[in-house]
Amino acid sequence: SFEMKIPRLIKAMLTQYAGRSLERQTGTPEYAQVSSQFGALPLSFMRFFGSSDVDHVLDAMEYAVYVQDVEHVIIDNLQFMTSGLARGFEKFDVMDEAIAKLRRFATDHNVHVTLVIHPRKQQNEELLHTSDVFGSAKATQEADNVVIIQQGRFYKYLDVKKNRFSGDTGKVPLSFDKSSSRFLEMSPEEIKKAEEPKQDDRWRPRGDVYDHNFVF
Repeated sequence: SFEMKIPRLIKAMLTQYAGRSLERQTGTPEYAQVSSQFGALPLSFMRFFGSSDVDHVLDAMEYAVYVQDVEHVIIDNLQFMTSGLARGFEKFDVMDEAIAKLRRFATDHNVHVTLVIHPRKQQNEELLHTSDVFGSAKATQEADNVVIIQQGRFYKYLDVKKNRFSGDTGKVPLSFDKSSSRFLEMSPEEIKKAEEPKQDDRWRPRGDVYDHNFVF
């Protein structure tokens, strides 16, 4: 993550892994057991934060692939990684170049690269499309899959906009479990309950901008 430092990231992932917060159980046998199990997972973290040279990031990724047999790399996110490397319209050229290099890396090393890109700022509650990805169209053109986290009227959902392998697209309704910091797929019963009309149920603009993930 180029936006979140490693200790904070691991803390969030440990909560998700345990299914509940262990913040108040530090030093207990249960905390030690869960931490040990989490530490045994085949996970590695790159020590980059904020603006970073893309070639240095690729060097670290190449080392991880060859030495640690890494098969899936997640980069969060493109804007933070390339921030400060250029000004004005040149920043779009820098982003395009980074995307091209990541695409080439994924192909040459036969690994999956998930690249998070936040969308352009939205002025209303309209759903997002692939054209709303920040920067040029290169990101969605190069990607094998494009997945957007949408804010619907009743709930958030994963919106598969592009699937180069089978062509299948669709939506997966999501609910958020605060205690575990997890997004979970909603059951048909949960969807029906969420869509039931409520008193004074009007969809009002919130005035905020939602984060959406474009998967590369």
